[in-house]
This record gives sequence, C-alpha cells and structure tokens, in this order.
Amino acid sequence: MKISINKQNLISLKNKFLMLIRNGGIKLKLIGFAIGTIITTIVILSTIIINLMTDSIEKKSFDVVTSSINHISNFSRQALLERTYENKLNLSELVNKIKQSKIDGFIDISIYEREKKENKNQFKYLTGFKVSKENQFLEDKELIKQLNNIDSESILQKNITIDKKIKAYQFTRPILYTFKDQTILLGAVVLKYNKQAIYGVINQVINIAIFTALIFILIATAIVYFFGLRFTRPILEITKAANKVSNGDLNIELDSNSNDEIGTLAERFNSMVNGLRERNHMEKFVSSSTINMIQKDTRKQLLLGGEYRTQTFLFSDIRGFTQMSEKKSPSEVVEIVNFYLNLQAEIIKKNNGDIDKFIGDEVMASFSGEKSLHDAANAAIEIQKSIKTANEYRKEEGKIICCVGIGINKGEVIVGNVGTNERMDFTSMGSNVNLAARLCSNAKENQILLANNNLEEIQDDFEIKTIDSVHAKGFSKAIEVSLILSKREVS
Repeated sequence: MKISINKQNLISLKNKFLMLIRNGGIKLKLIGFAIGTIITTIVILSTIIINLMTDSIEKKSFDVVTSSINHISNFSRQALLERTYENKLNLSELVNKIKQSKIDGFIDISIYEREKKENKNQFKYLTGFKVSKENQFLEDKELIKQLNNIDSESILQKNITIDKKIKAYQFTRPILYTFKDQTILLGAVVLKYNKQAIYGVINQVINIAIFTALIFILIATAIVYFFGLRFTRPILEITKAANKVSNGDLNIELDSNSNDEIGTLAERFNSMVNGLRERNHMEKFVSSSTINMIQKDTRKQLLLGGEYRTQTFLFSDIRGFTQMSEKKSPSEVVEIVNFYLNLQAEIIKKNNGDIDKFIGDEVMASFSGEKSLHDAANAAIEIQKSIKTANEYRKEEGKIICCVGIGINKGEVIVGNVGTNERMDFTSMGSNVNLAARLCSNAKENQILLANNNLEEIQDDFEIKTIDSVHAKGFSKAIEVSLILSKREVS
C-alpha cells in the first residue's frame, strides 16, 4: 500500500511539473531556454572533448603498454633460451624496476615459460609483480589455446575483471624463437592494465563539466530572472488585466507609455476593453436575438428583410400604471417600474426566453424551440408567484405594489430586420404577435390569458380554466381564451 501511494505521489508531482512547464510564464520559459542551451552546449562540447581525450589517452597508454611488453618480451627471450640463473635474475630485476617505476595503470606483469608435460603444453610462472608464486601456471584455457596456435609476435588483447571489481585490459605477447625456419613458442608475457588510468581522467573531466554547467546554470538563471522580470512585468500586467476582463471587470486601463511593442499591445488592449465596455452597455438596450443575429452575420452586410418562424410570445403589463404615474415623481415611477421589469426579465431568461423590448411598463418576450409554449407558461406562472411574494414584503415596508396581466400566444410570425438602412430593428411581426399583445391588454391582475388554439399542446401539463371569449382590437372575430392557473403536479 505504501509503495502504491508513493507511486501516486510521484505521478502527481510529474503531472504538476509538466503542467508548470506547459503553462509557465515567460520568465520560466526564458530560464528553461537558457538552461537548455547551456546544457546542450556543454554536452556537445564535452562529448567532442571527451571522445578526443579518450582516443588520445588510449593511444598513449597502449603505446606505453606495447613498448613495455615488447621490451620485456625481447629481454625474456634470451633468458628462456639459455635458462641460466643469471639470465633469470636479470629478468627479475628488469620486472622489479618496472614495478618500482609505478607506471600509472600497470597492475601486473607476469612472465611464463612454456614447458611440455605429459605431451601437453603448459605455461609455468617465471617472474613478475607477484610476491608469492601461488599461481604457478597460466590458467586461462582460452588464452593458452590462442598461444599454442599463434605464429607471430602479435599482442593479444581482452577485457577482464580483477577481484570482481577492477575493470582492466589484459595484453599478452608470445615469446617466439625462430630456428631453421621453424617458429618455437618459448613463453608469454601477460600485462594487466587498469582501465581507471584511462577513464579516471575522463570521469574527472565529466565531473568538471557537470560542475561548470551547474555554475553557469545558476548564473544564467539569475541573469534571466532579473533581466526577464523587467521585460515580463508589463506582459504580466496585461495578463492580470485580461483575467479581470474575462471575469467581467471592464473598469481596466493599462499604462501604455512605453514606445515598444508592449506599449502598442497595451494601447490595443485598452481599445479592446473600451469596445467591450460599449458593447456591454449596448447589450442592455438590445435583445439577445438581435445580438445573435449580428454575431451570426458579422461578416455580411446587414440588409432589411425577414423570414417565417414559429415562436411563442409573452406580453406582460403592469396594471394601474397610468393612475400611479400621475401621483408619483418621475424617479419614484422609474424605481417601481424597474423593480417589476427586472424581476420579470430574470424569470424570462431563466426559462429560455428573450426580452425583445420594453414598451413603457410592458414586457415583450419571445420563446423559440419545440418547448417554447411550455417555457412561456412556466415563466408566466413563476412571474405571478414571484410578484405576489415580492408584494407582501413591499407592503410591509410601505412601498407601492403593482400587479401584472399576462398574455401568451404561439404561432407563425415574420422575423427580420425592419426599418431603414441607417436605422433598423431586429424584431418579430404578424397577427400572432398582435394577438399575444391583445390578450395581455384583456388580462386582469394576476391573470395569464392563453389563446385556445394553443390548448392542445399544454393542457396535459398545466391546470387550465376556459373562460368567455374576448374581443380583441384588430380582430374581427371573438377570440376563444383560457386562463393558465398552475402547473400540474407529477403523480
């Protein structure tokens, strides 16, 4: 369980780090670029230098090994031929001098003499760096096989591990003697060379390169941070301002005194915010449908004209407004009207409606879609309930209370741009719009009137009461109407 949690923590840290890199600011990206450039440069240079050093050190080391092993082999030939005590003593002194010179990398030099025993060739230890003669014979079977088959004084090389921890090269040179065109193997010289003598220097160079890289990274980070702060502060201010604008705060103005690209960007940003501020104010005077139409046709020239659509219209009018306005000051009238219009507008928007316009104390709203009639009916019921509740509080506070009458109708209308090429309005027209307005005029306080031609669509979902027909201005025949009382409870 503990391991699983650790893995989750590592994955979480990794994801956060990657997110920081992706979403990091300009300073972070500049620092990352500087660090990446330094590391890349040092890696490339170090690789080139290390390869050159490795080749050079290896060549010189192998030259020393080759020279030493050839010298020992030539000196050993006479000792192995004559096999006198004096020759063997001289050979031992030569090897001892090499040992005392402490040539870097020389681990061991061993000289073996070849002898035949029971029809088998074996290599017996003669002299070398070893103090004791615990290993009397050469035990490397593969090497023995190579020596027995060799016919030239070429040096054999292989990689070995000493005491399971020291990596080394093993160089072996056969000691040959030619007599009457016949090559005789007298013995062999085995030299073991520590790889650390070559790669230890390389490792030091790598460590120095890493240390140098770290120093340069720290210096570059500090330089990029402090100098980058100067250049990124204006951009961060613009970013901060953009975040405020995205959250709806349009009271922003940036300082654009600088004469570089940042100053130009700040000026463009201020112009954009001014445009958004104007658009925000304009939206309060224009319906959502008009704004959507403009956004849809933003690249086209706006022309007069329209099309047929099926929509539902809701008209709501404050009752007794004219008498009230005669007795109140203009500011009081505006406060009262604004309160009731705002209450209704919020409910209409919540029920997918669009405020087409305010006509004095009257609201004209439109609903679209398959459920437009249901949305309008729900909005009307909620408006009457909310006004009733609000009026109770207003009455307790001694404020003027008002009631509304609502008319609803659904049908085909003409929707489009009406007016002139210089001044036009995006609105809906037709007898079905007029009918909704007339129903509103005939609705009494707290009533919601609906034309009966709409009953079939909503009568299963709402409590309906049929009343006497009404005579509407502009319509030759009486209009059959009903009252929408409430929404049916789902059983």
